[in-house]
Amino acid sequence: MSWRELLPPWLVIVAGLTGIVLLCVSTKDVPVAPLRTKYGIVLDAGPSRTILFIYQWTATKANKTGVIRGCSSCPVQGLGVSNYSDSPQKAGKSLEPCLNWAQKEIPAEQHSQTPLYVGATTSTRHLNLTHPTLSDDLLASLTVALKSSPFSFRGAQILSSPDEEAFNWVAVNYVLENFFKYDWRGQLVPSGKGMAGVLSVGGTSTRLTSQLEEENQVPEEGVRLQLYGQMHRVYTRQCPCHGTDQLHRRLLSLLIQEQRSAKTVSNPCWPLSYSREVQWQSVHAGPCAVSGDTWDTPGPTEVFNITGSSSPTACMRLVQKLLNSSSSCSFSKHSLSSVLQPLRTRFLVISEAMDFMRETVPSPDLGQAVKRLCGMSLKELVRESQASQDTLAEYCAVSAFIFHLSTKGYTLDVDRPAWTAFQKKMGDRSSGWTLGYLLSLTNTIPQDSPSILKGIEPGVWSLLLILFVVLLTGSFMRISYRVMAKENTLSNRNSSVFDDN
Repeated sequence: MSWRELLPPWLVIVAGLTGIVLLCVSTKDVPVAPLRTKYGIVLDAGPSRTILFIYQWTATKANKTGVIRGCSSCPVQGLGVSNYSDSPQKAGKSLEPCLNWAQKEIPAEQHSQTPLYVGATTSTRHLNLTHPTLSDDLLASLTVALKSSPFSFRGAQILSSPDEEAFNWVAVNYVLENFFKYDWRGQLVPSGKGMAGVLSVGGTSTRLTSQLEEENQVPEEGVRLQLYGQMHRVYTRQCPCHGTDQLHRRLLSLLIQEQRSAKTVSNPCWPLSYSREVQWQSVHAGPCAVSGDTWDTPGPTEVFNITGSSSPTACMRLVQKLLNSSSSCSFSKHSLSSVLQPLRTRFLVISEAMDFMRETVPSPDLGQAVKRLCGMSLKELVRESQASQDTLAEYCAVSAFIFHLSTKGYTLDVDRPAWTAFQKKMGDRSSGWTLGYLLSLTNTIPQDSPSILKGIEPGVWSLLLILFVVLLTGSFMRISYRVMAKENTLSNRNSSVFDDN
């Protein structure tokens, strides 16, 4: 019998034995998560502009919530969406350049699977209250334009103020890795850190957003968010008379009333050589108006020349007096004890004035930093920033207001390195809510089903490998032996033939 005749039977034997062994070995299903990148688009329809944000994340989630890794944006040319109330069709038309840009940024095969959301904020909220029909027409125009795009349009909505601030809170804590962090192996683990609060100083109001620790603390207007397997209860307190614009008006109104008899009103919060003419009705109107002790009220059209005197101590004292007399929003450490518990929360401050102060006069002592900022001349301020002189002149008063909060039981994060890292990760802070918004929505975005592989334990795999080697070696040796035996037999026969001859 030749080796060609012996090889097939032995291969069949080896394969059969191996198959029997494999059938007897227990296996388990091993899921293999897809590594394909997913994309999501959020349009921030703000008061003065609209921005299209593209976020991306891997298909793998952490406790049902996505882990977003990247962001790019496209500012829409033109005004904010609410400015198109007279011609809603133009609102949808204005989005086309950025939608075309997004089509190039996202792979074509994923266009139909990329969710697209629109969130309208401050100005559209106001329009919806005053002219609901116009706001509905605007949203309808946006819907028509976005449904014609290749992306998966999921709807346009007007965000409530508490929702917007809650999503901003999510973004801040996500970027600061307060929900989770990556360990040295690159795996997600609980961060072990507490959640930060957010103190946001806007133009018309100041907002304090914080997580509530106890269930019975949640007010009716609180927002509940399910993130990374945990429920977070977030509450925002708005102080409508403490935004940058309102602080400015109330401060000037108080100064004019206190220095009514003076030809020129001195403002200790403005830098030297800076002055401005102010009409009384422009600073003393509305629910935030400040009333002084004098009965000699100026006429509505009376104009006052206000000039800066650059006195940090006097400015801080003036701001403190202004806020202590405020009835619209009390900032004592006990006033929020049933809601925000300021003594237990560390607040990250979002304010243009604080950004400027961190860059120009960094100091671990907030009080000293404010005094240094308030002592800067107009020339120094202009040299450090490209903002307008009117904007720069207001930074001192806003910074003094933030310092005042730190004396009322609020722990404020003024650390420059931490803030710089936050800025790099966050990008456009004014639209930070879009990140938090999409993070919360990833809970509803279906996750790709992982492929399943059959797996065995490492020890069993090693035994099978040894068995394969033994069987193959034995088969090879046996076949080699038979071939050699056959050759010896033939050799002996040939020798016998020669001997007979």
